[in-house]
Amino acid sequence: MVARKPARASRAPDLTRDARGAAPTGCGITPLFALLGKSHVLDILYVVLHEEAGPIRFVDLQRRLRMSPNTLSERLKGLVEVGLLSRTVFREIPPRVDYEATDKARELDSVFEGLQAWAKRHTLRAEPPVAGTA
Repeated sequence: MVARKPARASRAPDLTRDARGAAPTGCGITPLFALLGKSHVLDILYVVLHEEAGPIRFVDLQRRLRMSPNTLSERLKGLVEVGLLSRTVFREIPPRVDYEATDKARELDSVFEGLQAWAKRHTLRAEPPVAGTA
């Protein structure tokens, strides 16, 4: 008989620690940017935060963002785990799952607006080196 390992409880990632569990030594928001830097995460948050009709269904997110269901599901799971989105499952056929921004996510909206304003004023193209400097 093979001994089984006990099932691990699903825990939300600790954004105050790096992948090895160590406290970050540099910028304290690096873990946040690591999460937000994953493909499609900012797009998902933008759509959910600006959905005027309330919660948005998985299929509508998938349709609007043109993402594979697996990638979308993975990103949504991560955002739910850290408390930026809430997930509601309805016992219907076909299954219906709605996502909504939490208060925690809504606090980020002003940060996103500031970043958008900055991005409109500045470009991130590499600038040629200034003559005489090395």
